[in-house]
Amino acid sequence: MSSASTTRTIKFISKAGTYTAVIMSPSGDLYQEWEGTLNDITAIRPNYATLQPVLYFVCTSSRVAEGVATPDSIDYYFNGTKITWNGANSAGTFAGYFQKISPSGTQLYYGIKIVQNIAALSNYAPAVIKMEATISYGTQSDTIQASYTIPIQQATGSSYRVTIAAGDNKNFVITDKSDSCILKAYAYQSGNELSADLTYAWEKMGATGWQTLSGQTARTLTVAASSIDTYGEFRVTVYRGGVEIGKDIQGVMDASDPFDIDPHPNPEDEAITEDTNGNGSVVYTPVVVKRGTNTQALSTTFYFVLKDAAGVYLNSQSDRTTPVASYTVNRAHCVQAGGDVSVTITARD
Repeated sequence: MSSASTTRTIKFISKAGTYTAVIMSPSGDLYQEWEGTLNDITAIRPNYATLQPVLYFVCTSSRVAEGVATPDSIDYYFNGTKITWNGANSAGTFAGYFQKISPSGTQLYYGIKIVQNIAALSNYAPAVIKMEATISYGTQSDTIQASYTIPIQQATGSSYRVTIAAGDNKNFVITDKSDSCILKAYAYQSGNELSADLTYAWEKMGATGWQTLSGQTARTLTVAASSIDTYGEFRVTVYRGGVEIGKDIQGVMDASDPFDIDPHPNPEDEAITEDTNGNGSVVYTPVVVKRGTNTQALSTTFYFVLKDAAGVYLNSQSDRTTPVASYTVNRAHCVQAGGDVSVTITARD
C-alpha cells in the first residue's frame, strides 16, 4: 500500500506583494522505481522517455489584476545544480534529459519536460527540481522559488501506487469564479495501470480535518471555484476488490478569489533544522488580505491542520477544531512526520 503527496512552497515578497508559488505535475505525483541491484539495474519504471512528464511553475499574486503571475524569467536546478540550455534543450551535464517550456497562447506557465529517465542522473536517490523565477511589478522586482521532490527508490514486490492527475488542461488552477477543474485518480501495480474492480472515495480538507464528499465515488472529481477559498486540498482513496490499495492528495488553487490568507511566518523561510543548534520552530500569525492590497481585510481567527506527506494528522483534534490567532509548528512535528510538515490554514467563517 502506498500514499503520496505534493509539497507546497509559499514565499513572501515585501516589495511586490504576496505570491504563492508551487510546482504542479498534471500527470500526478512523479516517481521512479528501479529493479535489480545498483550494479545491475534490470528495469526502471515509469519510463520517462515514453511518459515525458511535465512540471509547471504556477505563481499566483495577491493583486486582483494579476491573478496568475507570469515571471519575467526563470532558472531551473536539478539537485542544486543549475541547468544550462541550448535553445529549449538542456545542455552540458544534463544534455538530453530536459526541455524547457515557456508560456504560449492559452498555456500560461513556465515549466520543464523530463524526456529521459533520471534515476541514474540522481544516483538512484530522490531528485529535487527547483525553479527560481524573477517577477516584476512596475519598477520593482524580486525572486520567488518552489521545489518539487521526485522519489527514486528500489521497487519492492508487487507494489501499488495511487496518484491524482489533471483530468483537463486546467493544471489544478481555477482562474474564473464560474470555472472548475477536474481531478482524475490513477492506480498502478508494479508500474502497470489498473482499470478493473476499482472503487473510489473522495475527501476534502476542511477546518476540522478530512471530510468525506458524499456521493463522490467516481474516478474523477470536479472542483468548482465556489467549493474552495483560494486553495483547497482533496484526497482520494482507491479500493481494489473492496480492499484499500492507496491514497493520494492534490491541491487546487483558485486564482479568482478576492481574498488571500497571508500566513506571516516567522522566520520567513519557514525552515526547521534537525540540528538542535538551528531553528526549532515556525510561528504563523496569519491575516486575511484582499487581492490588490497588503492590508488586513477581515478580522478573524484561524484553524490550523498539520499533516505529514500521507495526510496523517500531526496535531490533536482539539488543536484542529479550535480557532486561534497564531500557531507554532515545531521540530517535534517534523520528527513525527519524518520530514516536511504540511500546514493548512483556514479562516473561521
